Parts: sequence; structure tokens; C-alpha cells
Amino acid sequence: MKKHIIMALALGLLVGMVGLGNQTGQAKTTYRRLSRDFYKDASDSNIFRNHFYRLNKKTTVKIYYSAKSDSRTIVKKLALPKGTVIFSLYQDWNSKHVVGAGDFSADLSYHLKRKTATKAVYGTGRIKFDFKLPTSRLTRVKRPAYALPLGNGTLLTGGLKAISALPTRKSNALKITSDGWLEYYQYHGYRYPDPDPDSSGKMLTIPYATKPNSAVKINKALTKGANVYLYSSKKLAGVTQKKVRTSGAYKYRLTVHNNHTPVGYEDTAYGNDYAASSIYTVGGKPFYTVVAQGGD
Repeated sequence: MKKHIIMALALGLLVGMVGLGNQTGQAKTTYRRLSRDFYKDASDSNIFRNHFYRLNKKTTVKIYYSAKSDSRTIVKKLALPKGTVIFSLYQDWNSKHVVGAGDFSADLSYHLKRKTATKAVYGTGRIKFDFKLPTSRLTRVKRPAYALPLGNGTLLTGGLKAISALPTRKSNALKITSDGWLEYYQYHGYRYPDPDPDSSGKMLTIPYATKPNSAVKINKALTKGANVYLYSSKKLAGVTQKKVRTSGAYKYRLTVHNNHTPVGYEDTAYGNDYAASSIYTVGGKPFYTVVAQGGD
């Protein structure tokens, strides 16, 4: 099972979102609460910590999908406009590089990638890049107000209840992209060929479609204590927003509340079969996002 999880991650799925369907005969997952010192004591190589950069010029990056026919890797090129904000996974070993690390750093919006996503491919279209510092191509900026402090920007429905249900994974997903979009993906469980030559015709279960079920541009983000308020002109299906104006760019408001209660638990999709997550309340509903994994 672990081999299939790792293979699915390599195909460009969102970390912690690989849909394995119902797996009977396995015990539910037990989690334990972690102190806030966990983030201070854990190695940088285990925590999904990001740095943030703004592109100073038009820049071409690679986008990775998989073919629906046989799951082979499909690579597309995408020209990102000047001013695009990208996230770089920061760890000890890559401190001199700006790295787009696929599943471990925040994704670009489908809005930017939509022309690369053909009907023949599946997967989220993970962005990958590696710029050596220093470079005039980009400028480091402060974390945008809409961005989560840790992790890849993907919040999964269910919170602690969903973690307890692991290894069954059927959460819907709310993605906050690096370029400031909210995207909602409903779990589906698509089936595609396993590319492993030793799989004997087995199939992979892929949780989400490439295109989100709903998406809106974040027009404004405000931080107040443990809350982040995200404003948009349109309603995002799948979450509960508050209508705060009758029209305009700030018509709807989504509240993202960080509960500041990290938990650790066994998860075979991550290093050393261990993951840690932060618990959130989004629009009054429980969510979680994976922020760290075990060491080697």
C-alpha cells in the first residue's frame, strides 16, 4: 500500500489527499496533541515551511500532469506573468535555491494553468522550478495575508474526525493558491492505471478532478488574531461565507480560524510513516492541513 501512495504523490497529487477509498480491516488512526514547541524543536527538513517570492519578469515554469490512458508523466510549459507570487519550500539543504517542490509547497491557481490542462490528463498540474539565489528574476516578499503559515495551502474537510478515519481518505479540499485564489474540490475517486510495471493491472484512485468544482479570486485578506478574513466578489460553493455587502469586490467574506492545536499521527503517505497537522475552522466547519512529516 505504501508503494502505491508514494507513486501517487509522484504523479503530482496534493499531499495528504491521495484517495485510497475505503480500506477495511484496518484500525482507525489515533492522534496526539502537540505543544507549540513542536515547530521550534522539529528539524526544518521535516516541516513544510515556505518562503514567498514575486516574479520580476515573465517566467516559464514546468507543470506536471499524468496521462489518463497509462498514467505516464506529461510535462507542460507555462509562462507566468510578471508579478505572480510563488511559494518556495524552505529547508536546510536548499537555502540557496528557490524551489517549487510539487506537493509540498502551495500550488498555482487553475485559472493560471487552465490552458495546459487538456482532457487527456489528470492530476493537479503541480508547478516545479529551481532558481539559484541570488537572482534578479524574483524578489522575496512577506507572507501574503491569505497564505497559511505552514503547509501547501490545502485544507481538508473533517478536521480531527477525518484524521481519525485514516487511512480512509474521502475529504473534500479547499485550496488557497500562491497567486491568491480559493478553489474547492469535491472528493470523487477517479480510477486510472497504476504506472508501476509490477502492479499487474491495478488501478490508482485519484481523489479530485483537475478543474476545481468552484473557484473565486481573493480580492482582500485581513488578519485579526487567529482569524484571517478572505473577501471575494463571488460566492465559493462548498464553504459557508457571509454576505457583508450588496455588491462589489468585497461582497462575500470567508473566515479561516487557526485553532493553534497541532496534532501528530501515523500516516504512511509521509516520511517515517508520520505526519503532523494544524486544525482549522473554515466557515464554521472543521478542516485540517498537513504541516510536517517524520524524519528519515
